[in-house]
Amino acid sequence: MKNKKYLTIACVLILLLGSLYYFTREEPANPETTQADDTKPVFIGNSIIEEEDGKRLWELNSERTEIDPQTKAVKMINLKGVFYKEDGSSIEITAPEANLDTQTRDILMVGSVKAVSSDGATFTAREARWEGKRRYLYGKGDVVLTKDDTVITGDNIESDAKMEKVKVEGNARVVKGGASK
Repeated sequence: MKNKKYLTIACVLILLLGSLYYFTREEPANPETTQADDTKPVFIGNSIIEEEDGKRLWELNSERTEIDPQTKAVKMINLKGVFYKEDGSSIEITAPEANLDTQTRDILMVGSVKAVSSDGATFTAREARWEGKRRYLYGKGDVVLTKDDTVITGDNIESDAKMEKVKVEGNARVVKGGASK
């Protein structure tokens, strides 16, 4: 039963990151623009919302977004996202920095990445990466997945988008009854 919950949490997390794939298709609505230098546009207080059939699917906010016109790379500072599920629950993800490669659709989130679902499950890692082409999620560095009184830890985690293949490597542990010390 608990394995199904973890798979559901991981699936929702992957769906969350997969939704970031659509980020490049949306234009920011009237963001404040400044120039960091002569070549990179900077957007302050950026917010992007994805809706389908009148239902909000997700919204992404960043304090600052920089776009490199040469590489088309997008850098988001203090990323905060909310992804909504059909049952009314949601997942919030935060990262101090996220880098989106618009050509490969890869997203690298660094610096204490954290996701929290409305049912209380949490995922943390020093770094998380969504590989857009293969539709794979990777977590690296002090990976912790917590649900109720079960904690899964490891150095690295990887999973496909459907959560059919999940692998935790390096000091992998499952602890029931609370966090290990």
